[in-house]
Amino acid sequence: MVQEIWQKFNANERVAAIGAGIVVLAWLIGIVGGIGVGTTTLGLLGALALLAVLYLKYAPNQNISWPAPIPVILLVISAVVAVLALLELLSDLRFISAFDAFDIVALVGFIGGAALMAWASYQEWQTTKAAV
Repeated sequence: MVQEIWQKFNANERVAAIGAGIVVLAWLIGIVGGIGVGTTTLGLLGALALLAVLYLKYAPNQNISWPAPIPVILLVISAVVAVLALLELLSDLRFISAFDAFDIVALVGFIGGAALMAWASYQEWQTTKAAV
């Protein structure tokens, strides 16, 4: 069933979902790494929320009355995660000399995934804005 829904995603939604997956993976790596770099729980929840919205958009037998257009919801979620990633980067720069490989991978993954989510959501919002 996940494959069927994945096939319905457009290109921007796929990139946003991949970015959300990278954020989730970076969170797991940060937890395993030990000192918790890149483990902003709100960032994880935002990535999971983006995946849930995309799933519910295409899930069969779902008739949801969204409070706003879905591209706007995705853009807001992605923007919040991107801001959290930026704040995580700024707060962790003072400890950069103490990072090991897990910490660096988690931090870069979190920032990269959040940026990917935000960029793809912005692109999707631009296409729907232009169509209206």
